[in-house]
Amino acid sequence: MTIDQTTTAERPFGGRFPDRAELRRLQDSWGLQPTLDPEAAAVRFDHHLASFQPEPNGTIPEQVPAEVARNFVVQLASSLTRVRIDHRNLDQAGRDRFNQALQQVHASGAYERLAAVHADMSHRMHSMSGPVGTQRFLPWHRRYLLKLEDLLRSVQPALTVPYWDYANDHARPDWVWRPPNVVRDTPGAAGGSLPTQAIIDGLLARPRYTPFTSHLETDAHNQVHNWCNGTISDIMESAHDPIFWLLHANVDHIWDRWQLNHTGKPTLTGKDAVLDPWTSTASDVNSTTILGYSYA
Repeated sequence: MTIDQTTTAERPFGGRFPDRAELRRLQDSWGLQPTLDPEAAAVRFDHHLASFQPEPNGTIPEQVPAEVARNFVVQLASSLTRVRIDHRNLDQAGRDRFNQALQQVHASGAYERLAAVHADMSHRMHSMSGPVGTQRFLPWHRRYLLKLEDLLRSVQPALTVPYWDYANDHARPDWVWRPPNVVRDTPGAAGGSLPTQAIIDGLLARPRYTPFTSHLETDAHNQVHNWCNGTISDIMESAHDPIFWLLHANVDHIWDRWQLNHTGKPTLTGKDAVLDPWTSTASDVNSTTILGYSYA
């Protein structure tokens, strides 16, 4: 069954989205110099160290800290070479490289195949799928975003997906290449809204993971999708518009910022923790540093 053949029952909410810096550096290819926030890096290291299993007596083996520190430094260095930046900081050459990469992977068919993954609601990556979907929303989309970024880097090795800070940037980033058959109607004309910085700050202050991710999804993410008004506003077709990735890079950025001050994680076990259609688990994508990228 194609997307156009799906019934209303298979497209919950009528196909619409429902209502409700640690490593600061910019890539040399974009003409900006990297910087490091030592305090944030220390927090990330503490979180990483705390993830290790202690000895039966509750202590961490003496040999682990040195190994952990060595590996973390390597991962930290790696993340300094793969940074996602605010799209407003991209010069024209950077925008051209991003759009050229999009067009290349689209022409090969790889982009459309990846975008189609989001049409399969059996992956339970949204709260409309129930409590498990709420827990999977952030880790699933983190993995999905990394898949797209890896695809783009296969044709433009230094590329990363920029993010759209919609709380402070109230213009839809229409400079992003629009594939054929992708519709972009007047922003805001069909409902939805852009969150204020006060809303984002309120999200970042929530101490527990479940309320944080639930409100981030409904009060920010869903509202922005609907505000954009077009293909990106349709749950099952949204990823076909490349603006989708900038929107989700910001969602991931917000989660990354939240993780600096909180240690909560998704409460997923067994098959629910596997981020199908991939084999990664939620715990595999908990740290942007371990994954090898950062935000500026």
